[in-house]
Amino acid sequence: MAKVAVGQWVPHVEAFVDVSRPPAQHSASVDALAALVNKDKLSLFDLVSKMEMYLTTTDHIVRSRGILLLGEILCRISFKQLDVNAISTLSDFFISRLSDWQALRGALVGCLALLQRKQTVGSIIIADVKRLLEIFLQNVQVQSLAATDRKLCFQILNYILDHYPEAVKTMGDELLYGICEAIDEEKDPECLKLSFHLVEAVMKLFPDPSGLAAQYANEVFEILSKYYPIYFTHGVGDDLDATRDDLSKALMHTICSTPYFEPFAIPLLLDKLSSSLPLAKLDSLKYLDNCIRCYGANRMGRHATNIWLKLKEVIFSLSIDQILSTSGSSKDMEKNKNQIVSEALTCLKTAVTHMGPSDEDRLINLILLDEDIVSSIHSVASEETSGLTSLQNPIQLHALGSVISILAESSAYFCTRVLQAHFARLVDSLEISAGRETQHLNNCSGPSSGAINYGSLYLSVQMLSSCREVALACKEDFSPIKSAKESWWLILDEKMDSLIHLLQSLLTIESQSVQSAVRQEYVSCAVKGLIILATFPEPCSPLSANAYEDVLLTLTSVIMSKYENVHLWRLSLKALASIGSSILEFHASQKENIYNKVVVDKISFLDEPCRTSIPLNLRLEACFEVGTSGSNCMLFTFGGVNELALNFAMRLWNEIRDLAISDRIGSQGLLSSLMMGMKLVVGICTEEQQSLIVQKAYDTISSMLSLPVKSMTQHLLTVDEPIPLYSVRDTSLMCMFSSVIVGLRPQTPVPDMLMMINLFTVFLLKGQIPAAHALASIFNKNLYNSEFSHENKLDKVIDTILERCFSTISLQSNMKISLSYAVRSDDANFSESLSGSIESKNDIISGLAWLGKGLLMRGDEKVKDVSLFLLKCLCSDQSLAGISSHQEEHGINNSSYASLATSAADAFHVMMSDSEVCLNKKFHARIKPLYKQRFFSILMPIFLSKIKESTVMTTKLVLYRAFGHIISNAPVPAVITEARQILLVMVDSLAKLSQDVKYKDLVYSLLLVLSGMLMDEKGKECIVENIHIIVSVLTQLVSYPHMMLPCLVFLTQKFIACDHRSYRLQSRLLMIRKGQFAKRLFVVDKHVPLDHKLSSFEDFNAT
Repeated sequence: MAKVAVGQWVPHVEAFVDVSRPPAQHSASVDALAALVNKDKLSLFDLVSKMEMYLTTTDHIVRSRGILLLGEILCRISFKQLDVNAISTLSDFFISRLSDWQALRGALVGCLALLQRKQTVGSIIIADVKRLLEIFLQNVQVQSLAATDRKLCFQILNYILDHYPEAVKTMGDELLYGICEAIDEEKDPECLKLSFHLVEAVMKLFPDPSGLAAQYANEVFEILSKYYPIYFTHGVGDDLDATRDDLSKALMHTICSTPYFEPFAIPLLLDKLSSSLPLAKLDSLKYLDNCIRCYGANRMGRHATNIWLKLKEVIFSLSIDQILSTSGSSKDMEKNKNQIVSEALTCLKTAVTHMGPSDEDRLINLILLDEDIVSSIHSVASEETSGLTSLQNPIQLHALGSVISILAESSAYFCTRVLQAHFARLVDSLEISAGRETQHLNNCSGPSSGAINYGSLYLSVQMLSSCREVALACKEDFSPIKSAKESWWLILDEKMDSLIHLLQSLLTIESQSVQSAVRQEYVSCAVKGLIILATFPEPCSPLSANAYEDVLLTLTSVIMSKYENVHLWRLSLKALASIGSSILEFHASQKENIYNKVVVDKISFLDEPCRTSIPLNLRLEACFEVGTSGSNCMLFTFGGVNELALNFAMRLWNEIRDLAISDRIGSQGLLSSLMMGMKLVVGICTEEQQSLIVQKAYDTISSMLSLPVKSMTQHLLTVDEPIPLYSVRDTSLMCMFSSVIVGLRPQTPVPDMLMMINLFTVFLLKGQIPAAHALASIFNKNLYNSEFSHENKLDKVIDTILERCFSTISLQSNMKISLSYAVRSDDANFSESLSGSIESKNDIISGLAWLGKGLLMRGDEKVKDVSLFLLKCLCSDQSLAGISSHQEEHGINNSSYASLATSAADAFHVMMSDSEVCLNKKFHARIKPLYKQRFFSILMPIFLSKIKESTVMTTKLVLYRAFGHIISNAPVPAVITEARQILLVMVDSLAKLSQDVKYKDLVYSLLLVLSGMLMDEKGKECIVENIHIIVSVLTQLVSYPHMMLPCLVFLTQKFIACDHRSYRLQSRLLMIRKGQFAKRLFVVDKHVPLDHKLSSFEDFNAT
């Protein structure tokens, strides 16, 4: 290939060497020269020859630029074949330049490029690598360089250790001295990350007890310890490749890289567990967990006592802030643990698992015979009242149960020791307290207030769970466990009859008692115990066949006869489903026969309505849960879930015809149950089965409706066409038909789409929400029908229906309004048109919201028309001050406007929130990704502008209401993105809306959004900037009767979440307000009952 003339490429060299040229031109010059070399239009020899002056001149600026240019070109020709002589020459040159401190950057770039070349294209030899490392350590003072050059140094050292270890292993003390000197006092995050990896790599290279790692472990760890815990001061906006988590993980891997760090690392980590900084405590637990895994049981055994004492301190010594930042009820405790306690329990499990086998008795005695543990369990067993007498007890009880479970689950020996020590005492305590409760029920008109020992119940069930885990882990023959003189199985078997009786009796007591947050804890725990007992592997099950059948009968009887108690009913159903799934998992043939006889046969009767009074939706739920729990035999008995659903639906439509004829279909509660059941059934079916169901429904309503159905098949109802009259029975039939449409899949063919749309439109214009659900589903899924095969035809239908809705809401029935009117009319003219029945118009607005929701979820632009119309309804009372007497005569007044505006505000809640009744994945809705984020970003500027412009308080309140619905239902990251624009408006809306109890749910939701913002750095920063205003509003909310506990939780979370500096600021602000703040907390704490506190916490965490 022809070579390029010297005059064509030398200017590129000159341009790069000239420091006055812009960086972009420097980069372009390197690219141009590298491209010539890669294409063989310029040989590397010619390039170096012509550049000799630049590479050897005494002008250090020119020399450094020339060497850097050669190094950059070498980086860009990494895939070009170079011969041995070229590689050797380049190696000699760049290695020699390492002593030229004025041109060091180019030498570093060139050396790294040589090291990174693959052998297939020519690479540096081992001897040169060793020479490079020696000269580097002798001449390069890493910490005297700029951060970019230090990064190159660490990259070179890391690459040598990772890819050329044979060049390093023969080196002596100078290697460790050089590395220690290079990393000491490093502060740049990216360089730190590389330096940590460097230490990790070098320590792993010398594992021998007499090697460099063992000799210099103390010196190296002394440098590393300066960085623990990682304190990251760089902002979110800094362009860095290293985050705090990255640095922390890198340091952790470095500390765990060699067991020779153990004498220095473990005392440091245990000491930091006493730190008041949550981050240091959390890091210490993570590091300790990894150290236990990496250092080995022999080394860690000497620290066993100290580790246990420190972990115990963390697990059991929760401050009030930590308590309130976890779940507020023991039911949710397992899911919502405080992160620090969770890490401590994980660390304890690692310690028991890795350190236990080497010295079983010492470790279990250390924990099981610990004075605090023994005292706590004895206290629980001897307690005569409920274990839920305070907020502190559930936290401590959960911690105690977790420790016992971790210990018992680790091995069969540990499990036996735990049960020997405490199981019989706990069951006896539970039996005594249950006897007192039974006696009270026999002698009194109602149940006692928590006489059963919940602590004993909880710990007993935890031990049962541990036994099951041990049984699952035992993959060999179970006979040695059963035949042993001392084993957990024998201890369990001895107490089995009384324990089963106790758990079953708790279900009976629950069904007789008043529902409460505290009482539900008992039944949840009892049902969990029954599930555990029934799901042991069959060869090691502590239940006899009769006892197993008895447990199933207990749970099934709840399903068949106690459906009024929804909490107990659903727990029992989930229990039966879990037991059924375990049968398939363990191939338990004997259990399967019993399960089919007791459970499947009885549940299968539920598809015959004449044989039970259970509501339809519960019957369907029971059949579905049990029928899909895993057993092929069950599905065979049911005839397949899809077939079951199809038969159910067809039979239902026959019943609906009979009910409609006898005018019983609209009776209280029946219609809603039938509707929900129909949706569930249709949603399960295949497209072919759905087609049969929708045809059956269509035939039924066509023959029974009093409406002129035939005329509805001819054309779409026009805007000015009068709405036909219909009967109450027609409404019920329409509701059932809408339930079918809601559950359809998008590709299911439907008959006579035009008639369906007209039918649902008629009912929508009279405010029937089920009709809106059906229309929203049709538009969202674009249901298949030959009449509407073209999407633009369906678009015209949507336009007509929206126009009719706008017209009905806005004008008298004999006047027209176009979509453009909804978009362009001014507020004053719009207000004049609002008249007629406010109640029906409110319902139509709700229906319109559902149509908008269907369009929004699929990403249809027509949702803008709906949104703009709702906005005009929101602002319709701006001109109320000038309302005329003529308007008053026609029924237009302040309350009418307010009612309409409130409905419009709530419409945004419908559009943004997730729904269980329709338009969800269960009912096959089309959901465009990020649709909520897009809608939020479009609406926010409009709402902020409207709120700012509004001068009428009633208008501002409904705008706040709509604004709150949008904010609380938008994804938190989207809200955080706009935090600076919306935060003060959010706080103002909290202040205004909290003045009226009817807004309590919305205030609640807005507090959750604020809490979510605190978990993000950007959101936290924005909140801290406005902390004075926020604390002022939240302090007022503490006395809000419906929100006290959630506010308290929120404030506590805020203090924990914020960094130390902002924590001091907030503490100072609270001290300013401490008189009113403390007084309110005291008054509320004094007068609010415990059950209310627990339920408030439950609701808050569930939300």
